[in-house]
Amino acid sequence: MQIIRFFIYILAVQNKKMNILLEIINSLDKEEIRFYKLFAGRTNSGDTRKDILLFDFIKQNREEYNEQIISDELYKDNKNNFYQLKNRLYKELNKSMMLQHMGKEKDIFILHLVLLSRIYKRKGKVELSFHYLKKAEKEAENIESYELLSIIYSEILTLSYDMVSINVEQYILKKRTNNEQLSWNQEIDLLLAAVLYKIKTAQNFSKNDESVNEILQKTLDDFSKNKKIPKSPKFRIKVYQVVSRILLQQHDFDALEVYLINTYKEFTKDKIFTKSNHEQKLTMLSYLTNCLFKTHKYKQSLAYAGILKSSMNEHDGFLKDKYLFYYYNSLVINYSLSDKNKALGVLKEAKNNDVIQNLPTFSVFIYLNTALIYYDQEKLSLSAKNLSRLMLQDDFVNIGKSFQLKIHIAELIVRYDLNQTDVIDAKIQHIKKSYANLLKDDNFNRDKQLIEIIDSLIYCNNLTTDKKLLKKITTLSVIITEKQADDIDVINYNVWLKNLI
Repeated sequence: MQIIRFFIYILAVQNKKMNILLEIINSLDKEEIRFYKLFAGRTNSGDTRKDILLFDFIKQNREEYNEQIISDELYKDNKNNFYQLKNRLYKELNKSMMLQHMGKEKDIFILHLVLLSRIYKRKGKVELSFHYLKKAEKEAENIESYELLSIIYSEILTLSYDMVSINVEQYILKKRTNNEQLSWNQEIDLLLAAVLYKIKTAQNFSKNDESVNEILQKTLDDFSKNKKIPKSPKFRIKVYQVVSRILLQQHDFDALEVYLINTYKEFTKDKIFTKSNHEQKLTMLSYLTNCLFKTHKYKQSLAYAGILKSSMNEHDGFLKDKYLFYYYNSLVINYSLSDKNKALGVLKEAKNNDVIQNLPTFSVFIYLNTALIYYDQEKLSLSAKNLSRLMLQDDFVNIGKSFQLKIHIAELIVRYDLNQTDVIDAKIQHIKKSYANLLKDDNFNRDKQLIEIIDSLIYCNNLTTDKKLLKKITTLSVIITEKQADDIDVINYNVWLKNLI
C-alpha cells in the first residue's frame, strides 16, 4: 500500500458491538488526554482515583481491554459499583471534550450562550439574559446559521415579555427575514438530497454514457423549482462536497478526476472561492493532487500540488499550517515513484518542520514512508531500521490496532528478505500474542495466513520441493487482485509472495 498516499489510511474493521467508552478513549489525542486529566483533577487530584485508573487501564490495553480484570481489581464482586464508575467516566469524558472543543465548534458555542441566557432569565437577571442572546446573535450571523438565528430570535421575543426595552418590531422583522433565508436553505437541502440520491443510485459514472455533470444537471432541472438555487455559491459548494465524497467512497477516481478539474475551473471562473470558503478550495486541491496520483497522472498531480502551495499563502496564509501536511504528502507520493531520493529529501524537510512534528500521525508519515522508499530501493537494512523506529514512537500506539498489525507484517517481510530468521521467530510470537483477537477475526484471515507462511518459510530448506507450502503461497497470492492488495497492504502481499515462487 502507498502509505499516506491517499490521506492517512487507517484500517479498523470490527464486527463486534461497539464499546462506546473504549471508542471515546481510543479517539483521544495527546492534548485531549492532557486536558481530561486536568479536568478530572479539578476537584480531587488523589493518586488512587478509580476513574483515572479505569481510564489508564483502557488506554493502555485498548482492544485487549478486559472489563473483568479491572472490575475485580477495583471492586471485587461488586459489579454495580463498577458500572457506576464506567458511567461517571463516560460523563466526565463528554464534559471534558465539550469544554475543550466548545470554542472550535461555533454551533456548540452559540447554543452554550443561549443556555446561559436561559439560566440568567430563570434567575430573574433579564439584562444578563439579553446580553448573552445578543452575543449568540452576533456569532450566528457570522457563520450564517439561520437555524440558530431562528431559535435566538424566538428567545429574544419571549424575553421581551419581561424586558420592555427590547425593540420588538425590529426583532419581528429580523425573524421574518431570517425565516425567508431559512426556507431558502431548506430548499437547498431538499435539492441536495435529490442530488445525493441520484449519485448514490448511479454506479460507475466513468463507465457509463452519462457523466457526473450530466446526471447532476438532469437532477437540478427535475427537482429545482427555484431556478436561482443551482447558481447559489453555497449550494454549489455543498453539491461539490457531496459528489466528491461519494465518488471517493466508490473509488471511482476517473470520474472524480474529471469532476474535480471541471468544478475547480468553474469555481475559479465564477469567483466562487472567497476567504469564508477558502478551506473548501484547499480541500479540493488536496483531493485533486491525490486523485491524479491514483489515476497515474503524476506530472499533473505535482502541478496541482504547486497550485495548492500558492493557495495556502492566500488570505495571509491563515490555513497554511493546517494544509501543510497535504502539500508534503502530495510531493512524497509522486516523488516516491519518479525520484525516490527527492522523496526522501521531502520527508527529511517535513521531519524538521515544527507544524508536521505536532501532527498525531507524524511518526507514521515520516518513518513509514521512509521505510517503504528504502524498501523499493532494496536498501533493506535502512527500511527495517525505520520500521523499528516507528514502533518505538509514543504515537504508534494511538493508531488503529489493525494498522499496527499491517506494519508489523511489513517488518516481517523486510526481516525475511534480510534472512533474519531469529528476529522473525521472536516477532511472530509477539504478533500472535499482541494481536490474538484481530487474528481470530475473518477479516484478517489473509494476514493470518501470511504470518503462517513466513513462519513456515524460516524453517524451509528448499521451497521448490515443499509442495504444500508452495500451494499455500500460490493460493494466497491470488485471493484478491494486486490492485486491491496495493490499497490495503503496507507491502503488497501478492507481489512479495509471487516473487518467492
